[in-house]
Amino acid sequence: MKQDTIVTLVMANGAEIIGKYITDDMVTYTLERPRLVQVTDKGVGLVDGIAMTGSKPDGTVQFNKNSVAYMVETATEIANGWMTQTSGIQMPQKGGIIS
Repeated sequence: MKQDTIVTLVMANGAEIIGKYITDDMVTYTLERPRLVQVTDKGVGLVDGIAMTGSKPDGTVQFNKNSVAYMVETATEIANGWMTQTSGIQMPQKGGIIS
């Protein structure tokens, strides 16, 4: 995976974590500003942290590879939502016009 790509870690328990890929080694994946994915009746949302009741990590977090089922590049619309939430910069939607 390329550094600075927005990725989704699918954990062994089914939880999904989105963040900016920094690096990995033999044991861990390191993501910057990870967020937990939550599905609601209005669609997909991002929890301001990696646990429903945990504090918001604004730095990097390491995830043990033994706990990760797989890692994929995050869909553009969701990655844009992550970027908006973590930076405050509104990303244009597909076909949108920047004014």
